[in-house]
Amino acid sequence: MPENSLKNSLPWTEAHEAFCYQHHIPPAAKILWQWLIRQGQIASEIEPDLSEFNTWVAKSRGKPYAHNYLKKIFEILVSCRVVQVIKQYSWKITKLLVRPLSWLNPPKKPREKKLYNHNSSYNSPPSNDTNAEPGVNSSSNNITPTTAEFIELERQHEILTACAEYEIYFDPNKRTTRQLFEFAIEEVRLALKHFVKRGGNQAINNPQGWLINCLHNSYWEDETLNLYQFLIALKSWFPSKLPRDY
Repeated sequence: MPENSLKNSLPWTEAHEAFCYQHHIPPAAKILWQWLIRQGQIASEIEPDLSEFNTWVAKSRGKPYAHNYLKKIFEILVSCRVVQVIKQYSWKITKLLVRPLSWLNPPKKPREKKLYNHNSSYNSPPSNDTNAEPGVNSSSNNITPTTAEFIELERQHEILTACAEYEIYFDPNKRTTRQLFEFAIEEVRLALKHFVKRGGNQAINNPQGWLINCLHNSYWEDETLNLYQFLIALKSWFPSKLPRDY
């Protein structure tokens, strides 16, 4: 990666943030998108090496992304049409172009020409368009979120991303996933570490359900007691004073 590429000002706007919100692009994929923008001119061909991105992101993150997860976030950008792959040299080196945002938004429908009858009365009833209820043709994905909503969405994206790094994939559109968002990211990371300690995907058949139960019951706080610890715990649990009629 050229050294001066990072010095260039990033042409990133609120419209890009809104696009990420609308298409459920997780923070890691958003960072990769921003990094790709810095590699050259938008809409021009570039040949980035994702291993260079991983080295760059490790400086701020503390560790690089797993290869499988790096492939996943790149595929997210491809599926959202953010990047167009022209030629694939390997899983980490491709010739591609980063599409400008104007290419990603659907084209506006051409305005229909209104035919006016000069002999018609000005008291004619309004058209169906004016009588239509507001919001009928609008999509919730086109609503620009508030700052608070966007911060919460990024927090949820961070939780989903953390789980995906351990190959636990939650569908953000399912109601059951809402339970996952009830917990802080710190608790989720503790549960994920305990997930590995318990054998990970090889030992746990339903990792999504297990992780939710782990968060609700704080499995990571459980410890295996030896005999001495058990006796101390039992002593503190049992009443020190006996009833008079015992």
